[in-house]
Amino acid sequence: MRELTFKGFLSEYVMSLTEADRCSIRALAREAVGNVRLRAPLYLYAAVTGRGDVLLREARGTALFDEYAELSRKFDVDGLLTALREQSTDLPAEYLKVWRSYESVRDAHLRDGRMKALICQKVLRLQEEKSVSTYRVCKDLRLDNANVNAWLKNNACGKVSLTTAKSVLRYMESADSLF
Repeated sequence: MRELTFKGFLSEYVMSLTEADRCSIRALAREAVGNVRLRAPLYLYAAVTGRGDVLLREARGTALFDEYAELSRKFDVDGLLTALREQSTDLPAEYLKVWRSYESVRDAHLRDGRMKALICQKVLRLQEEKSVSTYRVCKDLRLDNANVNAWLKNNACGKVSLTTAKSVLRYMESADSLF
């Protein structure tokens, strides 16, 4: 799986906040005047795609211009990214929130992997306590035995989704009432 880039994240994030059907800086700049949630992601998107000058031109005469111009004076693209990574207090809070959102989305698979590993340990303990085989779990839940077995026996967390891991845990926690 390819790692999510900040540019890719911003492209999707900006599009999720707008009513426009494409990433035209001109249309997005007009919309950002009335859409407060779009302002910070739009500036960051324009900066990382090399269209910050276009955004400044389009924002001229709006309430956004001063904020965008100030950021452009303070930071070049590399400096902006460094300030975001370091959570610099020189940046307004809305910009730092966008970066934290990116990190959260980018690192979700790591978080999910840790969660699946913890669930695996608990399921194995419950299997031993309740004498329930992996085959029985898979048969009852209609899951692929090979994938669940690889997850439980080899801690191959990529073999099951977090949803599947949680359903196996719920099944094992309710196993007393099933038998």
